[in-house]
Amino acid sequence: MIVWLASYPRSGNTFFRILLKQIYGIKTYSIYNDPLLNKLDVSDIVGHNNIHLRFPEMKASEQIFFVKTHHLPSDNYPAIYIVRDGRDSLVSYAHFILSFRHNLRQDSWRVKIKRLLGWNEYNEILKKLIIFPEQDYGSWSQNVNQWMHREDLTFLVKFEDLLNNPFEQITKAVTTLKLPRNISPQNNSIPSFEELHTKSPNFFRKGKINSWQQEMSPPLENLFWKYHGDAMHKLGYSL
Repeated sequence: MIVWLASYPRSGNTFFRILLKQIYGIKTYSIYNDPLLNKLDVSDIVGHNNIHLRFPEMKASEQIFFVKTHHLPSDNYPAIYIVRDGRDSLVSYAHFILSFRHNLRQDSWRVKIKRLLGWNEYNEILKKLIIFPEQDYGSWSQNVNQWMHREDLTFLVKFEDLLNNPFEQITKAVTTLKLPRNISPQNNSIPSFEELHTKSPNFFRKGKINSWQQEMSPPLENLFWKYHGDAMHKLGYSL
């Protein structure tokens, strides 16, 4: 059977996968096969396996496949949905996009002149993420609303709770789904986010709560609340 590990990008999905690996010894999958994990040499830490079966075969199997996705829901498989304060998610996502843009290109003279004239590429990326839905993921609030309002079994995990009480949160998620196979904890050893950051600073950037306060300007925060305020309030996040 398939259990989705669903989230909007940069919301703690990979950290949840690490906890599944470290605490339960469970390796997980991704619909994207995540080649970046191999490139950054963190596949083993994450517990990542490439998918070799078709989804109907995975669904019919007695084996449980925990599969990462950022896509909007489109089926009735059970899911664990990891959510994070949207401001932190979008700030982290903007930095992620920017860091890999820089790695893939050599800035042209036009880009350098734009920077000299005050252009801020990070703020431009962040503004677009706030306003415009991505084709497969939707906007942050669209992703949250569609996963949380589906009729099928979906267990919500807040990234903030996961950081503060990782063992409690992941155990609650696994037991609440009432999976057909007995899954029991094997290990209490959990790597800190500082250790993960040392391993891959661009991928495991900060993993902190409220980092948006230093990285989202007041005008962009106001814009964020205009587009995503309802979902934030429903989840208990405040101004």
